[in-house]
Amino acid sequence: MALVIKLFSMGKVRGDHMPAAIIVLVLAIISAIFLSRGKTNKRKFLIWGIATIIIIAPLLSWVAGILFGIGVGDGFAGMTIMIYGFVFLEVVGFSILYFGIFNREKLKDM
Repeated sequence: MALVIKLFSMGKVRGDHMPAAIIVLVLAIISAIFLSRGKTNKRKFLIWGIATIIIIAPLLSWVAGILFGIGVGDGFAGMTIMIYGFVFLEVVGFSILYFGIFNREKLKDM
């Protein structure tokens, strides 16, 4: 984790750290897939909710905001995309986590 923080804190934000962010994002998605494989739906919702809140939402909104800001040439537009994307993905993550916490597993007939 310290390596990830060090990679993102070096230098100016010009998209130089984009490959590192994309690699961490892909690794987070792959690890969530492997952690949720073979689990019940309740566990899958919990794993994906936590992964979305902690890793996927910040990194995906950052990557989208930087790419949009560079493409448009306006940093404020990129920051707006970051903020709205982060809030939207956090709400999605909390919704998934909510369904994981309060979803009841159906009991099988004995």
